[in-house]
This record gives sequence, structure tokens and C-alpha cells, in this order.
Amino acid sequence: MSTAPLAPFDLPSSAGADWLSRTQDLAVTLTRWPSVTGSAGESEFGLRLATFLRGWPAFAERPGDVWLTPARHGYPAQNVYALVPGRSSRTLVLSGHYDTVGTEDYGEWQALAGEPAALSAAMIGALSALSDPSAAETLALQDLQSGDFLPGRGLLDMKGGLAAGLAVLERYAARPLAERPGHLLLVATPDEEGRSSGARAVAHDLPGLAQEHGWQVVAGINLDATADVGSGEEGRAAYLGTVGKVLISALVVGRGAHAAYPFDGVSASLLAAALVERIEAAPELADHDPAQDEREAAAPPVCLEMRDGKTGYDVTSPGQVWCAFNVLTHTRTPGQVLEQFVELSRAAAQGALLRFSRRAALARSPNAAALAELRAEVLTFGDLQERAVKRAGPEVVQRLRAQPAGTDPLADSRRIMSALAVLAELDGPAVVLGFGALHYPATQLGRAAGDRCLAEAARQHAAQLAQETGQSLRLREYFPGISDMSFLGQPTDGLTAQLLAQHTPHPAHVDPAPPDALRFPVINIGPWGRDYHQRLERVQLPYSFGVVPELLWRVCHSVLEAEQPPE
Repeated sequence: MSTAPLAPFDLPSSAGADWLSRTQDLAVTLTRWPSVTGSAGESEFGLRLATFLRGWPAFAERPGDVWLTPARHGYPAQNVYALVPGRSSRTLVLSGHYDTVGTEDYGEWQALAGEPAALSAAMIGALSALSDPSAAETLALQDLQSGDFLPGRGLLDMKGGLAAGLAVLERYAARPLAERPGHLLLVATPDEEGRSSGARAVAHDLPGLAQEHGWQVVAGINLDATADVGSGEEGRAAYLGTVGKVLISALVVGRGAHAAYPFDGVSASLLAAALVERIEAAPELADHDPAQDEREAAAPPVCLEMRDGKTGYDVTSPGQVWCAFNVLTHTRTPGQVLEQFVELSRAAAQGALLRFSRRAALARSPNAAALAELRAEVLTFGDLQERAVKRAGPEVVQRLRAQPAGTDPLADSRRIMSALAVLAELDGPAVVLGFGALHYPATQLGRAAGDRCLAEAARQHAAQLAQETGQSLRLREYFPGISDMSFLGQPTDGLTAQLLAQHTPHPAHVDPAPPDALRFPVINIGPWGRDYHQRLERVQLPYSFGVVPELLWRVCHSVLEAEQPPE
């Protein structure tokens, strides 16, 4: 692809040049259709969207170009595919999720969560009447009164982005076939807020679809949103990759003791507290691509869950404590993260035992000398399973792991690890580490010709639009939150898939890419706003519904018309 500046793609006068009004109309329509993750609304949304699209002139003539497929592993919702064919086999995928988090946080506004205009009026009235508003409430009132922001559940995350993709698809379909350089495929998926069952199904669907229809999938653009509490400088951005996620589970095993005789055992709470204290939000543990700006480092690890193994009240110190850590990655593999946590756990547990033995000595406990000699054992889930198999037999272990998965992956992992620790007769102090939930791979553009083509198109058109609008539009390396990007075009390698299977307690939380998975570059271009997942969630209108679809339009056209040199 040439490095010469890319000319803006002329907007067809028949379609009109006003992205803002049409994209906002589409976004509001989608927001009015409730689709909370796991709800009946989410299950119904796919058919509702497909029916809506088939009413468009382009799809009314070709209804087969809109179709539904099931999400992964029986999840009760459907992916929606909508194809606008072009004159070549080159195909670009626009992807976005339609599920949202719940609406309970809206309180008295809950009935208006899907009605942006009415919700905005109610919010302005209520926030204006507050005698002592918080900083967040003051900012929300200013935003809404300005007319540049619109609230609603999922309007930012991420029906606004999905609407921008639909607006581009609609306008592309309005052009004559001769003026459509390639195929544009939009995919709307469920369950991004849960386990990405929709996007994972797309990864399995695409190879067969591409072979059947002769598509050459050259790129993907995800449409997810960014938050910015400032001027919008951080929110106006396109992302050339996404952060990954490894959810490390830690089963901490101690030796329970009566509260009146604490030095007769070792509380699992003590060991777990030391582990959390060492890891929680430690900046030095944040993953950072050395080739990138340090300010783009991933967020440091955070403990998402911590609970003991007791089922009722007693005065015995806990024998087990369960922890789960959210670890975001740029370059580290799951294996490297697991190794890092083995070392962290060993050091944290041993330090806690040393401090505990010193306290025992100060308390003149007869167990002080024995406690001073105590060492914590650190195992992986694979190690624990091997021990359980030796003591209880493979059939017992297999039955335990084959029990149906629930809706909470951490609950599944906790149940299995705790039961295996009993079967393995694991004596504390010990820490068992594994992968507590689905792995989200980090993605980034490489040096392949297709990657360079997509990156160049995004870079040049972002710069052009920044000049035209007078506002910055940045390119950043990593989308900061996990997203469906992890499962589109960037399949995990076989060795990593084996490692995940070995150390993930429940098999349902391991989903390797198909052997024929397509590999193609993916970036993210989407709206910005504030407070998503909160009741003050709102989208910034001029950028999200004006600039974003125009950027998508230009990048899509440039990539689809590019003459791809051989790798």
C-alpha cells in the first residue's frame, strides 16, 4: 500500500452527509430494546435486530444477507450477521456487542433507562435540585445541559458504537455495486459483559463462512467505547490492539486452630492477606510493552474476590481462603503470568509465616520453634489435579470436573479446587494457583502487510479528521478494557491453549480457537463518553455519532480498495 496521503472518501449526496442524526436515531432505537446480559431481552434482541435490518431497502431485496447463528456453548442468544457485498472478495468485519449491564442502579429512573431523551430531562431536573452534588453529579449536569451528551443504559457501552457501524453499513449498501470495493460484514454479538459467548462463536463461524462464500477477510474493526472524565482528548482515540486478561485463582490452604490458641495452626486468612497486600494494585506488576510509551502500561493486578471456605459460624480460624486476581496483559503470556504468581505467592506466604513465627515467639508459644521451620508449598492446578488422581483415582476427579458449569466461572473454579484439595489430602500451608475463568488474549498489530495497511489507514484518516475538525484524534496501542477484540482474528497458539487447559479448573472455561481459525488484523474505533456501567452513563454526541462513523467510513473504504502486496 502506498504511503501517500489517503483522500477522504466522497459522501454520496443521495445518502446525505449528516452522520449525526441518523447514527443517533439508530443508537436510540437500539437503546430502547432492553438487552441486559442473561435476560429475556438479550435472547430476543438478535431476532429483533435482524427483522429491523431486513426492513432496509438493501436487505429487503436480499433478505438472506441478514442471518442469525447461535452463541457459543448453548448461550441463549444469537449473533446477527449483515452482509453488504462488494465487487471483490476482500472483506472487512465490523463487530459490536448488544448486551448491557443491568439497570437496577438507576433507582427511581430505572423505567427510563432505555429512553434517552426522557432520562436526560429527568436527570437534569433531579441533579439541578441537589443541594450538595458530588463532583460526578456536577459534571453530569453540565454535560447534559450542554446538549452534547445523551444518557441511557448501554447507549455508550456499546449500542452507540454498534449504531455507528450500522450507519456505515446502511450508507455503503446505498452505493452501486461498482462503487463498493469489497464486502462489508457487520456482526452484532451477545454476552460481551459475561463470557464473550457471541464473539467466540464468531471465531468458529468465520472459517466456514469465508470458505463457503469465497471471502478474503482482510481486517476487522471493533466498535467499543472509551471513557474520559476530561475534555475528550483521551476518549477521541482509535486503538491498534487490546489489553488481554488472565484471571488467576488462588486457593490458600492453612491449618485451622481454635481462636484461643492461634499458634496451634496457621490461619489461611493470614496467608491470603499477605498475598493480596503484595499484589493489589502494585504498579511494578503492571504489564508494559517496552516498545511503547510507559503511560500506556496496563492497569496493575486487582483482587476481584476473596472469601473463606466456612459454611457457618465457629471459632476456628479458616482452613481455606479463596482469592481471584484480575491481571491485564500487553505482552505477557498466561504461562508467564502463572510463573510470576508462583513466585509472588511463595515470597508472600513465606514472609507471612516468618512474621507469624516471630509473634509466636513473643507470645511464648511452645509451637514457636516448629512454626519457624514451616514452609509454604506453592502448586499449580495441574499439580493439584495430579495428586488428587493418585489418591482418589481419575474417575472421581473426572466426574468432579465434568459437573455442569454455572453462570459464575469463579464459583465453578472455587468449588472444583476446594474439592480437589480435599481429595489430594493437601496439608497447609499451601497456595494453589490456576486460571479461574476464560482467558482474553491481548492483540496488537504486527508487521504483516495487512496489519500495516490497516494501521496506515487508521493513522492517516485520524490525522485528516483531526485537522478537519480542529480536535485531536489519537492513535493508541491498547484498548484499556477487555473486549471481544480478543477473539477476532488473533487465535491463541496451540501451546498456550494446552497450558490453559492444564491449569483451568472447569473445562467449560477453556475455549481454544478452531484449527482453521482466520487470522486478520483488528483495531477499535468507537464512541467516547462517561460513567459507563453506572447510572450516569452518557455518550458524547458530536464525536461519537459524527466523527466516528466518518472515520469508520474512510478506513473501511481505504482497506477494502487497497491492492495488497504479497507477504
